Amino acid sequence: MNSIKMRTLILVSLLLNLSACNMSGVKEVNEETPNINLLEIQTQTDTAYLNDDLVESEKGYNILINEQPTNAQNWFRLANVYVRTNRPAAAINLYREAVIRNPKYAKAWYNLSVVQLKQTAYSLNEMILYTDINDPLHNKAKDLLEGIEAIIKQN
Repeated sequence: MNSIKMRTLILVSLLLNLSACNMSGVKEVNEETPNINLLEIQTQTDTAYLNDDLVESEKGYNILINEQPTNAQNWFRLANVYVRTNRPAAAINLYREAVIRNPKYAKAWYNLSVVQLKQTAYSLNEMILYTDINDPLHNKAKDLLEGIEAIIKQN
């Protein structure tokens, strides 16, 4: 064999051995644990929430919910962010997630009920606007709406 072929074979052999050694004990990219400091994210997110920074609160609580789905308070606070950003249907779903995780979470039950009452009031108001005034349900809807509005004003 000529010296060029011999050198090439040796080089290829060395490279194969090096790559095999290099691969042992190396994790695939998708196996690596992400470098997330959840305590830091929780602190920053809670601070943003308390300062009414709704954009940062939403981002942070979404991360925390994905990383710690059993924490009812994160679901609750994200629901509150959704209420404040006029997304009641999404808020209701999140309040439900909070009470699933902690059925004794009174604030979550209460906020869930208030948002649902407000949605009911909205529906009744729409009904009153669009239905015939002579329809017997029209007046029932007005009475029900007045009652719900009185309850909501107490909060």
